[in-house]
Amino acid sequence: MEHIIWTIGHQLKFKNIVNSDNCFIYDSDGNRYVDLESGVWCTSVGHNNKRINGVITSQINKISHTGFCYCNPQIEETSKKILEITNIIDGKCEFLCSGSESVEFGMRVARFVTEKQIALTFSDSYFGAYGDAAVKNRDNWYLFNWLNCSCGDKGNGCSGECEDFNNIPFEKIGIFLFEPGSSSGFVRFPSKILINKIIERIKEGKGVVMINEVTTGIGRTGKWFGYQHYNIVPDIVAIGKGIGNGYPVGITAISDDIAAKLSAKNFLYSQSHQNDPLGAIIANEVIRIIDDDNLLAKSKKMGKYIIDRLLILKNEYSIIKNVRGRGLMISIEFERDSLLINEDLLKKGFILCKRSNSEVLRLDPALTIGAAEIELFIMSFKDIIRKY
Repeated sequence: MEHIIWTIGHQLKFKNIVNSDNCFIYDSDGNRYVDLESGVWCTSVGHNNKRINGVITSQINKISHTGFCYCNPQIEETSKKILEITNIIDGKCEFLCSGSESVEFGMRVARFVTEKQIALTFSDSYFGAYGDAAVKNRDNWYLFNWLNCSCGDKGNGCSGECEDFNNIPFEKIGIFLFEPGSSSGFVRFPSKILINKIIERIKEGKGVVMINEVTTGIGRTGKWFGYQHYNIVPDIVAIGKGIGNGYPVGITAISDDIAAKLSAKNFLYSQSHQNDPLGAIIANEVIRIIDDDNLLAKSKKMGKYIIDRLLILKNEYSIIKNVRGRGLMISIEFERDSLLINEDLLKKGFILCKRSNSEVLRLDPALTIGAAEIELFIMSFKDIIRKY
């Protein structure tokens, strides 16, 4: 692999992966591994999904890319499905190529329609590889550390009852960008009380509520979207990863009110791969598979089973510091030696995500993972940690 630029911050462990099936990947020597991070948390309905392959083959033999003055009807059909599952009635969608793009597009929209240009978010949020939300320039962003306040002394982070919360300059803030649970990969969930207080203040100031669902969306947390655990309806939702099941698709959904403001003020945004039909038909099929196979309920059920089993192990083995999760988005925090534990898991054929500069391993398997694979992981994991 001497001619490949590898800059992602994770060590390359396997150089010869050539095949896949649901939660399994295979190397050229025939070795099989259980992929418990679903690629880069993307293959929501499993690697090499035959239904996804079928719609790709069908559409690619028709038209995969459109231009500046012509469009494919699949864009409208998939937009309707996205607006249905987001509960953004009468809204509109933009189709892009990645979650980072959908976040950046959403922020451009939010800044275009609001007069107050300061955006509020949590200091542990991650919003993508580039652009406004990735940089978080201090002139345009207010970063709130919800984990480090006097409310946090109660054990669950801020609940809006402290001086730190009172010092947030809501009079200057026009946007709240919320990542509901991923917490830069650490899997932490702000309280409903805190989120509702923030949104109330934002709405009082006629601001915009935007949600980053790139990681937490498409069934990952046991609901279509992570924000649905908070009983809120946002103005903008950025979607990526699981909506394409490994194909590069990003979608930004906006409310009818935001769409009207864009139209009135002649908002313009243009790039080469915008509203392409191939990505749209894949996204539509992902939604259909999740519905047909009842994968939201399965995500919730299987996630609870994994978390419950891990909590039992936490009580037995002091090396496990904490277990956090919602649906099939789960983190295991260790007192020490997470790198060595991860190496042992790789040797046993289990791929997890090791969070950089931390003692955290993360599980984000496909929603289609089987009970047998989970049981095999739990038993192997127990055999490993008992050595530490």
